[in-house]
Order: sequence, then structure tokens, then C-alpha cells
Amino acid sequence: MLCKLKLNGCCCWRWSSSKSEDLSDDDRKDSSRNADVKEEIEDVWNDEEWDKDGNPRNKVALQPGRSLIDWIRLGTSGKDLTGLGSIAGTLSITKQELAKHNQKNDAWTAIRGRVYNITEYFSFHPGGEEELMKGAGVDATALFDQIHPWVNYEQILQKCLVGRLVAINPNIDTEALFFGEKRPSSLKSSNSSLEEPAGKPFGVSAEKQQLLKPPSMPTALPRFDWIQKLDFITIIFYTKAFSNPLVEINPPFNDQTVLICLIYDGIVFKNELVFHEKIRWPCDVNVTIETGKVEFVFKKTSSGIWENYGVLTQRSKSANAALSAQVKTGYVLKRKMSVNHNTWLLQFERQDRKKTLIPIGKHVRVFGTVNGEEISRSYTPVPDNLLDKFVPSSTVGEGVCLMVKRYPEGRISRFITDQKSEDKVQFSKPLGAMDLKTIERRETFLLLAAGTGITPMLGLIMFLLERRIKKCQFLRLLFFNKTEADIPLKRQLEELEELDKRFKMDNVLSQAAESWRGHRGHINASLVQNSLQEHLKDTGYTIKDIFCFICGPPVFNQLAVEELDKLSIGESQIFVFDG
Repeated sequence: MLCKLKLNGCCCWRWSSSKSEDLSDDDRKDSSRNADVKEEIEDVWNDEEWDKDGNPRNKVALQPGRSLIDWIRLGTSGKDLTGLGSIAGTLSITKQELAKHNQKNDAWTAIRGRVYNITEYFSFHPGGEEELMKGAGVDATALFDQIHPWVNYEQILQKCLVGRLVAINPNIDTEALFFGEKRPSSLKSSNSSLEEPAGKPFGVSAEKQQLLKPPSMPTALPRFDWIQKLDFITIIFYTKAFSNPLVEINPPFNDQTVLICLIYDGIVFKNELVFHEKIRWPCDVNVTIETGKVEFVFKKTSSGIWENYGVLTQRSKSANAALSAQVKTGYVLKRKMSVNHNTWLLQFERQDRKKTLIPIGKHVRVFGTVNGEEISRSYTPVPDNLLDKFVPSSTVGEGVCLMVKRYPEGRISRFITDQKSEDKVQFSKPLGAMDLKTIERRETFLLLAAGTGITPMLGLIMFLLERRIKKCQFLRLLFFNKTEADIPLKRQLEELEELDKRFKMDNVLSQAAESWRGHRGHINASLVQNSLQEHLKDTGYTIKDIFCFICGPPVFNQLAVEELDKLSIGESQIFVFDG
């Protein structure tokens, strides 16, 4: 049940384990499904009791059946809170149309470019119906920011979303509006790209970009939103679910203008943002792969509430994969740590101070010059939290982290591991065919890795264990090495195994000492089958539910596929990393 506590003179709401409010089985299911939402909305309702200066605001006594848990129940009951059915969330609403919905029995409001039907929310609003009516039929962004800019309104009103607020009626002939007359059909079919002039407001820019994009462009630019607190402003872009984007962000020009590049589905989306006021660098970047949500958190130079975020201009163009392989970017070695007797972790940052997020499962080519000859090799970046504590996190680190095994005759591995702090190395853009959409509906996984073939698996493990919508239920790693001393990151992986019971690791050694108590030998169908039987026991899953990732030397990869085929695990259930 929801209980009100008094802490340091401030009122707050928290969930109590008290049995005084018994829930039915259905209610408990609803409550469980919304556990994550509850945590965020609790904080939202706390904040609504106090204004931005810390002073208590007038509140109203809510009627029975109008509590936080009741609003959550209503949202998960299946009732259409928008009144629009299947078209909810897809509409483009002008301010003129928004103004028509300004009555208590038909109330829409707009916050930061999104339009919500708040008719059902009146009786749940802690500030009272009169206060909420002030935002009915109008763009209430300024009013919202004046009272509680830190509130996560997306969570509260997510089931009330009608669509987006636009500056131009979508039924208007926009070609005539922008150009004065219809464009000839030959121009419409042209592949030439007309770019949006800088300095236009986001609403117009997005509409015009949609109109002018070449036929090969995607149907929509990344959706944009923003949230602010007194000292921070968060910029949000919504890419596609499981789009696994490459993210690049430039340091601010004049402490106010940033360029954010999002690359996915073969398209480069350039987002130029001129902030309302100055911000500090660097920023924090958080990526939620499941939903496609990318957040950039900037610290404001001066504390205070801004009246708006500034001006955003969006453009897009086709990505050139061949060019990406040739483009070289300078990085500087910042940190180096020994993993075992012949393997190192190396953390690099870009020389130009940009921040880059390498998509999960992608690799980069590392270039070096030895005796006047340029050499290169592909390496898959690993999570930089391996340098500290290997736990799931959606926060992007400051650079690119590589795990490199040094081979006595390996020219590029010796070149990289010989680098010292502040030495410079060049990387290519991210490369690779990994598509996370292939595992969007999968819940149980088998990873087969040999030696440093563990590197792409590490990012996958973190991603799979932190999934929240369709959670990973079981994750099995068969890790093949020669000796126990050769096993990289053994301690970190064992700690993760203890921390999360869904993850299980089996080490297999081909040259094990007599004292070794684990598996011995090379990959074979019998070994995989025994692990899978233990993996699937009493779970309700079958072999057909398993998805397998494989990475190691070419001979290992080929043998692994052949052995899986003996177990009726076919190509549709397998992805092989091949750099």
C-alpha cells in the first residue's frame, strides 16, 4: 500500500509491505508489471507537494479510488485513456486543434511537443482539477516548467498520448507553402537532398525535413524531447527499438552549440542543438537499446530554470559503409591494466574530445605503423566497467576500451600493447553485421567463445542481463581456453555469476593441469548438449528456443557450427562474429 511519511519536515510517499491492503492476484500481476513505473512515479508525486523553491503548495484531498496505485491500475486495465483507439499517439495536432479540447470532459494539453488527453487524469491530480484546467487546450510547457520541471510526465501520462504538436496543419499543401507552387514531378523523384537551413525551430524543421527527404530516407527522424532540473538539462532522442545506434557528440562550440550524430538503419541523423544558455562539457550519455532511447545529460553553467531548451535542426543522409572502413580517427591511451600473463585492457579517448558510443557487437580496425609499414587488425570494444566492477550499466564511458592479447609474433598486438599513457593510435569507424533485432523476441541464450573471442560476448552479456521489457531468462557461456592461466577476466565473470543467477559460465580447457576440476577438451556436440540439458532443465524452454552466439578463431567457429547442427540448432538460431 502507499504510505505517507514525514522525513526532515518533508512529506513523501513510499510503498509499504503492510498487509492492511490486500491485493487480488490480478492486482499483484498489475503491480509487478508496473514496478519500474511505480518507482519513478513515486518521486514524481513527492515533488508535486513542493514548489521549486522548497515551499509547500496547496493540495487537494483525493477521493477514494484516486490514489497512485489506482491510476496505475487504470492505465493497465486496457481502458483507452485517449479515446482515439488504434490511432492514438500517431496524430499531428496544431495549436488551433488543441484549443478545441479545453473542457473538463474533453481536455487535451501539450508538454514539450507532445499532446496528451488529460480528461481521465483530473480526479487523480494531486494539485486539483482547477490547477490542471489551466493547461487544458494550450501548450502548457511553460506552466509545467514553472511548477515542476523535474517531473517525469512521460511515465504518468504515457497511456494518454494523442500525438505530437506541430506548427503546420498536415492537410495543408506544404509544398505550396514553402515553395509558392508545386514542385515538378521530376524534382520529386530526384535523389538530391535539400537541407534544412540552420536556425529553424524543431517543429518546422522536422515537418519540412519529412517533406524534402529523398525516397531512400526513413519515414521519420528520431523523435526529440527534453527535461530540465535547476542544474541539469537532459536531451532525449528516440531511435527505433533495438536500433543499436552509433552515437557521436561534439564538444560544445562557444559552450552552447553541440552536434549529435545518430547512425542506424544505414542513415546518418545529424542533430544540431543551440542551447538556450551555456552548458558544461563533458556530458553523460545513457542508452536504452531495447526502446531506442538515447539521453544526453548536460550540466548548466548557471543554475536556474530555462524557458525553453533552445533551437534544434535535424538533417539526415545515407551512411557510407565503405567510407567508414577507411576513415581513421585519432585516439589517445588513457589507462592500461593487465588481465593475465599476456592480455591487457586499454582505455582510449578521442583526441578531438568527442564522445563516441560503439554499437553492441560492432568492431573497429586499429591501425599502426611498424618499420614504415601500415598494419591493422579488427578488435571488438568491451565494456569499460571491466576496469572496475563488471556489472550491467546503460551509462556510456568516456572512451573506447579494448582487450588485446599479445602474441609473440603478432605485429599489431605487440604494437598496441607497447603503447604508453598518452600515446596515439588510430581507429576506423565501427564495422560489422550484428543486428540486435534478430534476438528481440529471444529469452534464452548460449554463448560459445574461445580465447579473446570473449570480447564481443562481454557487451552482449551486459545488454542481455539489463533488458527490462522482454527479460533474458537464461544465459549460458561455454568458454574455451588452453590453461587456467589463459582464462581472461575469470574473476569478473565469476563475480557476475554470483551476482545474477541467470548467468552461468562453464570453463573448458584443452591443456588442463591435473588439479583442474572443470571441463576438458575441445568443443563437441556432447559437451554442448550436456550443458544445454542443464541449462534448459525445468525451464519450459526447448532447443528451438535457444539462440547461439559464436566467436573464436576461424577453425573454432566452423567446428562450433557443425557441432550445433548435430543438435538440430540451425542457421536461424546462430550468429557468428567474424571480423
